[in-house]
Amino acid sequence: MKIIHCSDLHFDSKMETNLPFRKAQERNNELLTTFSKMVSFAMEKEVEVILMAGDIFDAQRITSKTADYFLDTVREAPDIDFMFLRGNHDGSRRAFAGKKTPENLKFFNDEWTYYSYDNVVIAGVELNRDNYRSIYDDLQLTPETTNIVMMHGQESTQFGENNVCLPALQSKHIHYLALGHIHSYKKEKLDTEGVYCYSGCLEGRGFDECGEKGFVFLHLKEHRIKSEFIPFARRTLYDIPVDITSLTTVNQMHRAMKRASSDISKESLVKFTLTGSYTLETQKDFRFLTQLLNDEFYFAKIKDESQLALEKETYEHDISLKGEFIRTVLASELKDEDKDIIIGYGIRALSGEEIE
Repeated sequence: MKIIHCSDLHFDSKMETNLPFRKAQERNNELLTTFSKMVSFAMEKEVEVILMAGDIFDAQRITSKTADYFLDTVREAPDIDFMFLRGNHDGSRRAFAGKKTPENLKFFNDEWTYYSYDNVVIAGVELNRDNYRSIYDDLQLTPETTNIVMMHGQESTQFGENNVCLPALQSKHIHYLALGHIHSYKKEKLDTEGVYCYSGCLEGRGFDECGEKGFVFLHLKEHRIKSEFIPFARRTLYDIPVDITSLTTVNQMHRAMKRASSDISKESLVKFTLTGSYTLETQKDFRFLTQLLNDEFYFAKIKDESQLALEKETYEHDISLKGEFIRTVLASELKDEDKDIIIGYGIRALSGEEIE
């Protein structure tokens, strides 16, 4: 038997925080098309079940287009059962209101639901404030079957409405615990019988979701489960540190960024985090740099974490306007990091640069 484990698709996400409106729309569409391509992969590999371990939708804001696209994709794969378990973000009840759901879309609720496939049992439950303590004692599995359990929450040793309490699931005859909530792939031992696994999300949406994203492909044979993580994202996000110490011109910074990202696909989304130190002479024209980088990647942005290297004694007796400005800022009661920012902007303004 072949099974796919995925989670945290977050359809209809708000991605305007990181992306301009047009690209945020494109990325939302790509969340849907990546899911569709995964289903095509499943059909080619003769997968029988797709486990969707929560947060399929991002919130209560669900468009009819997204709900219909999802349901049509499920409907067009009638030989695959889709196990839909809601997470803490899902507004799925609203998504499917007034719509006929296909027979191969299977649901869970706040009590254990069991689906059987010959010698394989798939059990799932949705945690809430009423059941998060009691539900673990209610799980009934036998050692004679191959047992897969679906839940959504943060791995923990404690009970909680949004926690999956791992100790409470030990010695329950679980061979594979399919989890959702964490957006990166992770697989660890649960007990002597089984493992727990986060599939991660299919597509990274922000720069807190960098690295490879995809799903887990399971091969079941008797009591043995072989699992393999399949990278599958349309685009990958990267956060790349670039030390700008000793770099003073825009061209020098641009070349350093190109070197640091030389092995990254041009279809990627990249954040360059600037580190190290800079001087007052350093050309920090981030608008120009960002324009250059967005010609080279699907999307690029710059985050500046570099520190101003300022020798205060150099300006102690400087009689220029620049010296007077720096002495005034340094003598203020502002925080040191605020002083650096103000001095940096002030020097750029005094040099005739455009300040955003």
